[in-house]
Amino acid sequence: MIQFNFNRFGKLAKWSLTNDRSYYMRSFLQVLVILTLIFLGFTTQFFTFKINGESHAYEPCASVAMIILFIDLIIGPSLMFQSMKNKHDRQTLLMLPASNFEKYIMRYSTWIILLPLYVIGFFGADLIQYLVNVLGGNDYVQFVTTKLIDMVSDTSNHLSETPRKLMSAEVVTSFLWLHSVYALGGTFFRSHKHAALLTTVAIIVYGLLHVWLFGMGSSRDEINPSNTGDIIWIVFYGVFTIVNFWLSYKLFCRNQVIGKFVNL
Repeated sequence: MIQFNFNRFGKLAKWSLTNDRSYYMRSFLQVLVILTLIFLGFTTQFFTFKINGESHAYEPCASVAMIILFIDLIIGPSLMFQSMKNKHDRQTLLMLPASNFEKYIMRYSTWIILLPLYVIGFFGADLIQYLVNVLGGNDYVQFVTTKLIDMVSDTSNHLSETPRKLMSAEVVTSFLWLHSVYALGGTFFRSHKHAALLTTVAIIVYGLLHVWLFGMGSSRDEINPSNTGDIIWIVFYGVFTIVNFWLSYKLFCRNQVIGKFVNL
């Protein structure tokens, strides 16, 4: 069987979107409700957040929105089986007339489909808080989106002034590596409902073992950064990112309806 066929993949995508429609709608509503409550809580002064005695209402709202975005970007691949509720759903997936590669790409795309829904939920919550505050006659009413743009702009300006030219590439590579680890965890653990939690625990354990075995590293590199060290860091994690995705696909091909704690 051909590994990838656009016509066949289109039918698979149509089936998946129809079958998982309730899951996507539920996830969208959850984000909309959670962000709306948080935005209203801070902007109406029900919750107060102060820095040096000065109250800040929109900064925590923007921070929460960014955290949710980063969570979806990083742990999103571990949610590839979240919409499957029982063994029948997994059995149906195995019996679909599509290649394993096509099925893997479709399941992996779960977080990509959720991302625009989360963005729409953010804008919806932002609009609701704006209207509520305007109608309530509150002072200094603005959109959370405006504050979020200002915070991102300030962060970009700060990073552009740092002496490490490859810092952005290092950050992106590290995020991609974490992203791939969660993709591996999503197919490694049999408990698809708790794959993100189990992967997080595994990363924490790995971090503790790394610190115990190798220590925190030398602070000299932080003071005198070198481009060679940065490039080695990027290549190292880039290779491990590719390996993690390859292992994730191989474990996906071994996915069974009935299995043990892990897919081995």
